[in-house]
Amino acid sequence: MKISRLLTSARAALRTEKGRQIAGRATDAAADTARRTSPRHRSKIDKAQQSAREYLDRP
Repeated sequence: MKISRLLTSARAALRTEKGRQIAGRATDAAADTARRTSPRHRSKIDKAQQSAREYLDRP
């Protein structure tokens, strides 16, 4: 599968409410894993997670 097709599919999924909910859960899971793996970088991880959530929660 071409990367461009994968990106197009991901963008289309983010246009739906269900896609945004799934992306939000994936973001939370990734941030939790990153915090456990590298606790020294907790503030950077929190900032990145907050930015992702703001993007996903916008109308």
